[in-house]
Amino acid sequence: MKIQFVFSMFLAGLLVVAAAAADKLAIAEPSAKGGVKSEDVEALWGMLEASVGGDYELISRSALKQMMTEIGLTADSGLTELSSTQRARLGELKTVRYLLIPSIAKFGDRYQLTLMVLDASTGTIDPERKVAATFTSLNELSDQLKDLLAEVGLGTTVRKRGISALLAPVIRVKNAPEYLREDFGVQLENALLEGGVRLRNLQSVDSILSKNRIDALNVVEPAMFRRVGELLRSDFLIQPTITRFSCTEKQETIAVTRQTVVRRIGDLSGSIRIVAVANGEVIASVPFDAKIDFNDLEDDTEDWSAEDYGKLLIRRTLAGVTAKILAKLK
Repeated sequence: MKIQFVFSMFLAGLLVVAAAAADKLAIAEPSAKGGVKSEDVEALWGMLEASVGGDYELISRSALKQMMTEIGLTADSGLTELSSTQRARLGELKTVRYLLIPSIAKFGDRYQLTLMVLDASTGTIDPERKVAATFTSLNELSDQLKDLLAEVGLGTTVRKRGISALLAPVIRVKNAPEYLREDFGVQLENALLEGGVRLRNLQSVDSILSKNRIDALNVVEPAMFRRVGELLRSDFLIQPTITRFSCTEKQETIAVTRQTVVRRIGDLSGSIRIVAVANGEVIASVPFDAKIDFNDLEDDTEDWSAEDYGKLLIRRTLAGVTAKILAKLK
């Protein structure tokens, strides 16, 4: 019993130390410009308090107000222009390690939110922890808030799920056949599943993104990938881009026999990138560039259509690139 008691006290001590080790964070009252209503400021403040994450211990508003009073500031002004004396006094305080400083302004029918993180130990704004975004309403902002906080290092860590999501291919080929997007996606999905990759269903991925009005992920900000990852409950996004696709016919004359033959050539190139949703970083980009001379096929292609040749080209291309993708996902 005595040993159990001592062990329990030891564990309790570890928990106390772990809790004490968490950095303390305070959220300053948002400063407002351009006729932003006080109730909107209060709503924003509450949204920030409810959304901040990253294992920080949140300081209450009353504690923040007392701290600001001690260095001669109000809780909603002056934090971005501290004097050297105020910086020194701020660094002496042990109440808080970081201050999140929000400001909101209205321009016409749009709002702009700016978030900055001040390191209390130095009294200075961290230039790497600043972000700004525009929106039309607080409802729209609520959809972006977790991503914005993640950009300044105050977001909740994305839980690993061991699942990837395959996105529909981005087609950058003029007059591409209708089957190209679907067939490339389906064949790649099958190849990855056969390789042991856990995937979200390709059709459900498209449906979820469409429902949330998210498209053209190849041109969005990195923070958007984090939101997409949460929507799809995935760790990695796999996005193919096709830059060349052609199946051409060319007549050639054999020099010896003077016979004319039709030579069919297939070209398919592009890349497949893998994005980590936790930070929106591209962790790998796997290029592919395949050329097939269909006249070398042993199969009987006499009755083949142009689509038959195109689908074979896709299948042969993916056979050569899938192993590289699997290696990057391990």
